[in-house]
Amino acid sequence: MLARVGQLALVTVDTVMTGRYAAQELAAYALAQAVFMTFMLVGMGLLTGTVVLVAQAHGAGRSQECGTIWRTSLADALLLGAGIALLLLPGETLFRALGQEPALAERGGVTLRMLALGLPGLMAFQVTSFFLEGIRKPHLALVVMAGGNLANVALNAILIEGWFGLPAMGAAGAALASSIVRSAMAVALAVLALRLPNARAYGLCGTPVPVPRLRRRLLALGLPVAAAQGLESTAFNLLIVMAGWLGALALATFQIVLNLTALAYMLTIGVATATSVRVGAAVGRRALAEAARAAWIGLSAGLAATWAAGLVLLLAREPILTLYTPDPAVLALALSAVLLLPPALLVDCAQGVLAAALRGGSDVRIPSLLYLLAFWGVQLPAARLLAFEAGLGVLGLVLAILLGCAAATLLLGARLVLLLRAGRLVPA
Repeated sequence: MLARVGQLALVTVDTVMTGRYAAQELAAYALAQAVFMTFMLVGMGLLTGTVVLVAQAHGAGRSQECGTIWRTSLADALLLGAGIALLLLPGETLFRALGQEPALAERGGVTLRMLALGLPGLMAFQVTSFFLEGIRKPHLALVVMAGGNLANVALNAILIEGWFGLPAMGAAGAALASSIVRSAMAVALAVLALRLPNARAYGLCGTPVPVPRLRRRLLALGLPVAAAQGLESTAFNLLIVMAGWLGALALATFQIVLNLTALAYMLTIGVATATSVRVGAAVGRRALAEAARAAWIGLSAGLAATWAAGLVLLLAREPILTLYTPDPAVLALALSAVLLLPPALLVDCAQGVLAAALRGGSDVRIPSLLYLLAFWGVQLPAARLLAFEAGLGVLGLVLAILLGCAAATLLLGARLVLLLRAGRLVPA
């Protein structure tokens, strides 16, 4: 959980420091992040098979296979990150096509290009994190992430406001700082992995070998997860586009709300990854009763952590929101919207952990269809109806998140119960 919160802390620091610099720059950062996060999550979804296969191999006692999986995924991650980065270059054109104001589209496009520079490093860092989590050594990623966050604060101060004679870059400076930090973290974590005392036993230092079958297994797991995460993140980020239609004030406010949602969701991702590892290891040993126990304990742990986060958010909402912006209009609207967040956070957590439990048992295709139904069939129509037809604005967008995540929770929960009863969670 701490490692996942550390990842989003980069975005949170960018959001806070950009928001305190200028509300218009925060709006530009929100637009860029909407597109960046969608492509980033799709890319990370494609690589998710790494943690599942490493956990299953580790659980079955096949240590050498873990390193082969890592080396194969690392090469794929670097190529994937570079390819996605190229797709993000014409950001301004995309934002104009989505109906954003010309000035906002231009600033958002520049910011998106700066974010794209760090994608190869981000993907490489994630693959190494997946490997370390699969062999139950997640603390190394946390150490690197802590150092990266400290560096990001310093670089943000220099690039956003233009210290030491540099030009003030605003949102683009925050994005560039994060890209530099993400690339450095990828190198640092790979070095730490290679210096593990049992690195040779895990096959980390061997000569690269052709692994077409392994790539097919990784793709078989990764493509449906990428589709599911793409469907979910696109649905969420289309809400940002809708917020842009409501104006810069609504967009800046909704970016703060989404950032708080994402911060809480990092707790979910941490527990979800642990759940996927525990379920995957149990499935690798053909211990289905243990896999079921891991799934339900993971769900309980995730809900407990999210409940605590929601309580803190409610009790300290004013000082927390004041950190994001000094703008009184943005602050007033955010204070109202945050009151609706706790129940949305709980159902968001539940669907995330349930999907991870299914993933640990190699069930990834049907959950993708369930995401399509929940987020595109429920959340987006509800957002349009509540925000515009009912005139609730940002509050309507938050309510739509609650409805979409609740639908996903019910569908994924029913799927998990069905597979557990039928004994159909199996190794990939």
